[in-house]
Amino acid sequence: MDRLHKYGLLISLLLAISCDTPVDPPAMETAGDYLPLRKGLFHIYDVSQIKYELGIPETLAYELKTVVVDSFANNSGGYAYVVHRSTRNDHEASWTYLDTWSSYTEELQAVTQEENISFVKFKLPSVDGIAWDGNAYNNIGEDVYMLEEADVVKTYGGKSYEDCFTVNQNNNEDFIVYLDRRQEVYARRVGLIYREITQLHYCTQAESGCLGQQEVEEGLIYHQTIKDHGVE
Repeated sequence: MDRLHKYGLLISLLLAISCDTPVDPPAMETAGDYLPLRKGLFHIYDVSQIKYELGIPETLAYELKTVVVDSFANNSGGYAYVVHRSTRNDHEASWTYLDTWSSYTEELQAVTQEENISFVKFKLPSVDGIAWDGNAYNNIGEDVYMLEEADVVKTYGGKSYEDCFTVNQNNNEDFIVYLDRRQEVYARRVGLIYREITQLHYCTQAESGCLGQQEVEEGLIYHQTIKDHGVE
């Protein structure tokens, strides 16, 4: 039997085997993939912020730690997870308790309660252009969030994270009266890896000459970047 004929038989055999071997379909992504929740899970972030009050800026830099400490049955038939948040000035200082949030995931959405206000953090599938009302579970008023940059690699602090998407919560680009720019980035099997909030109220008093000069009266510029994560 010549070599060409042998190769032909081998290829035919491999094709026959591959056709007879069942192929598992890809697993459907769930909200828990992008916001994992279990007791002991922690995340540590570097935070930088500038807070304006009466036009005076206060600059802070610190670390923020979130830890899942407990869970309880919720009204949706699942479990909500209690998250303690703590801060410290640097890695040598002790953690100081800040406040308590809670989160839960359903199959295709994640909800976080921040200071007793619930927000729909994201909805799946993770496809560019998916939109929803982030305030669907509170009475603040409609706020349309949109999923962008799905299935990309993001790098923070010199470390790369795969299977990420960005949630654009707002980006009104108003530099005259009120600038509201908010976004969060989630990574599969990690959770929240980046958060940005820029909310600035500008001076609009025409008689003082400040209108249109981007003179901040009050507001916040906040950046929260992943530093470490794991299970205690």
